[in-house]
Amino acid sequence: MAGTITTLTICRTCRPEGAAADAEPAGSVLVRAVARAATDAAAVEVRAIACQSACSRACSATVAAAGKFSYVIGNLVPEDAADLVAFAEAHAAAVDGVPPWRSRPERIRKNTIARVPPPGADHPLVERLEPAGDA
Repeated sequence: MAGTITTLTICRTCRPEGAAADAEPAGSVLVRAVARAATDAAAVEVRAIACQSACSRACSATVAAAGKFSYVIGNLVPEDAADLVAFAEAHAAAVDGVPPWRSRPERIRKNTIARVPPPGADHPLVERLEPAGDA
Protein backbone atom coordinates (compact mmCIF):
# COMPACT_ATOMS: atom_id res chain seq x y z
CA MET A 1 0.00 0.00 0.00
CA ALA A 2 2.99 2.32 0.09
CA GLY A 3 2.69 5.02 -2.51
CA THR A 4 -1.11 5.10 -2.34
CA ILE A 5 -3.00 8.39 -2.34
CA THR A 6 -3.55 9.83 1.11
CA THR A 7 -6.58 12.02 1.64
CA LEU A 8 -6.04 15.04 3.85
CA THR A 9 -9.41 16.38 4.98
CA ILE A 10 -9.58 19.71 6.78
CA CYS A 11 -12.56 21.03 8.74
CA ARG A 12 -13.51 24.24 6.93
CA THR A 13 -15.94 25.36 9.65
CA CYS A 14 -13.51 25.14 12.60
CA ARG A 15 -13.43 28.15 14.86
CA PRO A 16 -11.03 28.05 17.79
CA GLU A 17 -12.56 29.01 21.13
CA GLY A 18 -12.91 32.77 21.43
CA ALA A 19 -12.88 33.40 17.67
CA ALA A 20 -15.21 36.13 16.47
CA ALA A 21 -18.46 34.69 15.14
CA ASP A 22 -18.57 37.15 12.23
CA ALA A 23 -14.99 36.43 11.08
CA GLU A 24 -14.11 33.90 8.40
CA PRO A 25 -13.72 30.47 10.03
CA ALA A 26 -10.07 29.68 10.76
CA GLY A 27 -10.72 26.28 9.16
CA SER A 28 -11.37 27.94 5.79
CA VAL A 29 -8.08 29.80 6.04
CA LEU A 30 -6.33 26.51 6.92
CA VAL A 31 -7.95 24.76 3.93
CA ARG A 32 -6.53 27.36 1.53
CA ALA A 33 -3.08 27.24 3.16
CA VAL A 34 -2.97 23.43 2.94
CA ALA A 35 -4.17 23.45 -0.70
CA ARG A 36 -1.29 25.82 -1.56
CA ALA A 37 1.23 23.74 0.40
CA ALA A 38 0.08 20.53 -1.31
CA THR A 39 0.50 21.82 -4.88
CA ASP A 40 3.49 19.53 -5.54
CA ALA A 41 2.40 16.65 -3.28
CA ALA A 42 1.34 14.09 -5.90
CA ALA A 43 0.41 11.45 -3.30
CA VAL A 44 -1.88 13.79 -1.32
CA GLU A 45 -5.46 14.74 -2.12
CA VAL A 46 -6.83 17.72 -0.16
CA ARG A 47 -10.50 17.94 0.75
CA ALA A 48 -12.64 20.09 3.01
CA ILE A 49 -15.50 18.99 5.23
CA ALA A 50 -18.22 20.99 6.98
CA CYS A 51 -17.41 19.58 10.45
CA GLN A 52 -15.18 16.87 11.88
CA SER A 53 -16.69 17.03 15.37
CA ALA A 54 -13.36 17.88 16.98
CA CYS A 55 -14.52 21.38 17.93
CA SER A 56 -12.68 21.46 21.25
CA ARG A 57 -9.41 20.98 19.33
CA ALA A 58 -10.07 23.38 16.41
CA CYS A 59 -8.76 23.51 13.78
CA SER A 60 -8.75 19.82 12.91
CA ALA A 61 -7.79 17.56 10.01
CA THR A 62 -7.75 13.87 9.19
CA VAL A 63 -5.14 11.90 7.27
CA ALA A 64 -6.40 8.63 5.76
CA ALA A 65 -5.93 6.08 2.99
CA ALA A 66 -7.54 2.74 2.21
CA GLY A 67 -6.13 -0.11 4.29
CA LYS A 68 -3.92 2.16 6.41
CA PHE A 69 -4.04 3.70 9.88
CA SER A 70 -5.84 7.05 9.93
CA TYR A 71 -5.07 10.08 12.07
CA VAL A 72 -7.08 12.92 13.58
CA ILE A 73 -4.99 16.00 14.27
CA GLY A 74 -6.13 19.14 16.10
CA ASN A 75 -5.03 22.57 17.30
CA LEU A 76 -3.88 23.46 13.79
CA VAL A 77 -3.30 26.95 12.43
CA PRO A 78 -2.59 28.02 8.82
CA GLU A 79 1.15 28.16 9.61
CA ASP A 80 0.99 24.37 10.12
CA ALA A 81 0.04 23.72 6.48
CA ALA A 82 3.50 22.60 5.32
CA ASP A 83 3.90 20.27 8.33
CA LEU A 84 0.46 18.78 7.72
CA VAL A 85 1.26 18.12 4.07
CA ALA A 86 4.66 16.64 5.00
CA PHE A 87 2.93 14.26 7.40
CA ALA A 88 0.37 13.29 4.73
CA GLU A 89 3.22 12.54 2.30
CA ALA A 90 4.96 10.38 4.93
CA HIS A 91 1.63 8.62 5.55
CA ALA A 92 1.29 7.91 1.82
CA ALA A 93 4.83 6.48 1.70
CA ALA A 94 4.39 4.25 4.77
CA VAL A 95 3.10 0.77 3.95
CA ASP A 96 0.80 0.73 6.98
CA GLY A 97 0.23 4.48 7.25
CA VAL A 98 2.38 4.72 10.39
CA PRO A 99 5.33 7.00 9.66
CA PRO A 100 8.23 6.74 12.13
CA TRP A 101 7.49 8.85 15.22
CA ARG A 102 10.61 11.01 15.05
CA SER A 103 10.12 11.78 11.35
CA ARG A 104 6.72 13.38 12.02
CA PRO A 105 6.72 17.17 12.29
CA GLU A 106 6.65 18.23 15.95
CA ARG A 107 3.33 20.12 15.64
CA ILE A 108 1.76 16.94 14.27
CA ARG A 109 3.25 14.71 17.00
CA LYS A 110 2.08 17.03 19.76
CA ASN A 111 -1.43 17.52 18.38
CA THR A 112 -2.45 14.05 17.23
CA ILE A 113 -5.84 13.35 18.76
CA ALA A 114 -6.24 9.78 17.53
CA ARG A 115 -4.66 7.03 15.42
CA VAL A 116 -7.34 4.68 14.11
CA PRO A 117 -6.50 1.25 12.67
CA PRO A 118 -8.17 0.11 9.47
CA PRO A 119 -11.00 -2.38 10.05
CA GLY A 120 -9.69 -5.90 10.62
CA ALA A 121 -6.09 -4.70 10.87
CA ASP A 122 -3.51 -7.45 11.37
CA HIS A 123 -0.76 -5.27 12.79
CA PRO A 124 1.57 -5.35 15.81
CA LEU A 125 -0.15 -2.23 17.18
CA VAL A 126 -3.54 -3.99 17.23
CA GLU A 127 -4.27 -6.72 19.76
CA ARG A 128 -6.98 -9.23 18.92
CA LEU A 129 -9.11 -10.27 21.86
CA GLU A 130 -11.04 -13.50 22.13
CA PRO A 131 -14.64 -13.30 23.27
CA ALA A 132 -15.04 -13.87 26.99
CA GLY A 133 -16.39 -17.34 27.66
CA ASP A 134 -19.04 -18.20 30.21
CA ALA A 135 -17.29 -18.60 33.53
